[in-house]
Amino acid sequence: MEALEKRIRRKDLLGKMTTPERAALSVKEGMRVATGGTTHAGYPRAFFKALAERFKKGERVKFDLHTCSPLGREIDGELAGLDVIHRRLSHQAQPPMAKAINEGKILYADMGGCVHATQARYGFFGTMDLVIVEAIAVTPEGFIIPSTAMSDIPSFIKVAKQIIIEINLTLPEGLEGIHDVYIPENPPHRKTIPILRPTDRIGTPYIEVDPKKILHIIGSDLKGSLPTRPPVDKNSEMIAHHFIQFLEEEVRQERLPSHLFPLQVGLGGVAEAVVRGLANSKFEGLWIHSALLNDAVLDLIDSEKVLEASGAGLYFSEEGLARFFKNLDRYKKVLVIRPLDISCSPEVIQRLGVISLNGAIEVDIYGHINSTHIGGGRILTGVAGSIEFARNSSISTFLTPSVTKGTDVSCIVPMVTHVDHTEHEVSLIVTEQGYADLRGLDPRERARLIIDHCAHPEFRPLLHSYLDSAIKQTGGHEPQLLDDPFPFHRRLKETGKMKQ
Repeated sequence: MEALEKRIRRKDLLGKMTTPERAALSVKEGMRVATGGTTHAGYPRAFFKALAERFKKGERVKFDLHTCSPLGREIDGELAGLDVIHRRLSHQAQPPMAKAINEGKILYADMGGCVHATQARYGFFGTMDLVIVEAIAVTPEGFIIPSTAMSDIPSFIKVAKQIIIEINLTLPEGLEGIHDVYIPENPPHRKTIPILRPTDRIGTPYIEVDPKKILHIIGSDLKGSLPTRPPVDKNSEMIAHHFIQFLEEEVRQERLPSHLFPLQVGLGGVAEAVVRGLANSKFEGLWIHSALLNDAVLDLIDSEKVLEASGAGLYFSEEGLARFFKNLDRYKKVLVIRPLDISCSPEVIQRLGVISLNGAIEVDIYGHINSTHIGGGRILTGVAGSIEFARNSSISTFLTPSVTKGTDVSCIVPMVTHVDHTEHEVSLIVTEQGYADLRGLDPRERARLIIDHCAHPEFRPLLHSYLDSAIKQTGGHEPQLLDDPFPFHRRLKETGKMKQ
């Protein structure tokens, strides 16, 4: 309790201290509850663990859960299986949550990275009844110093009725100062967001809040399971190799400067391979403008390849987090944590000319992308910031193996079974086979290029056969066999090239 008191610098708020169990009783039937964080860090573990325990004892209330972040197992894992979440908005990545959504037990609306916060500020969802935020301290003014992830929390707090602050006592107070909290005005008189480089600071190092809204303050010393650095396989290395080849050619053609434009890099083995490739490349003086920052970004900073980086949260492994805190003062000079709707702001992405890198489940021959659904109907994860980055980047890149891992199912198909990103937002497709630069091409040109450069050789004849049949039978700008949309998949089964 003494450690918690020290973190609460406004002493008239000490009376708000309570236990996670008591704070968890604040969730009532029909409430709109909001929070933030990432899958492994930055979210209020103690509160939601206590809330899950409350429901495990038999009590049931239904509430809506708002956040544009994939949350950890205490929330999107355990709560998803307890039949208490009525509606989930908007990004999720835990299998139990996806299962409950696919079974129709939880209503789900998937949104882009800055849409949720914007609509919350506009009042579309009404007042947020309860906002739970992880913090490292409360200032003498009663303002909140966030932890390792900002997500949509500043906007939710702006429209909150009541706030519960969970202070993470495992995080050092030295983290203070890395945040840049900025909330845009609502239209029609919104000012320019004056960010010209990733480390430009335009806001405050804390989230302003009316202390009267603070309902409870709780402490937590819970440590979650941090992510492991993803392994990099041969396919990922080849995807990275082809992407860096593309960048080198752009520089040679003087379409990019030698230090490139700022990069948005996602998570996973392919993204890890790309960053490792950049570390071994000739490129220097790089900027990162992304949603989440991982260990690989620290590698680039330590190698002096990256001079500045910004994101909405940190996604470090245990080793990465230890390295980050050991050199905290140094990293704070080159890293900035912002609200998600600023990191994903179309205005900022366009101004910086970001080169975006996102993943795909499947890509069709015309460049449409499915990044969220399996078989067209079953959701796997959310679109998050890929929407804003794909639509507003100077070069919108999608990276995928040519076949799914561990199977012989082609990731390049005639028609995607679900569309998250249309061909209008896609500049570049990269697989381990090569890359297809789609800029300025007719759909039939795109199709030939994607098949020849990105599809696995075993599937190229089938894909060309489909394209030729579609051109002959239906014609049009984007020829498709709509009376039998997915014969390609059936033909794969018939020829034995797709596992049953």
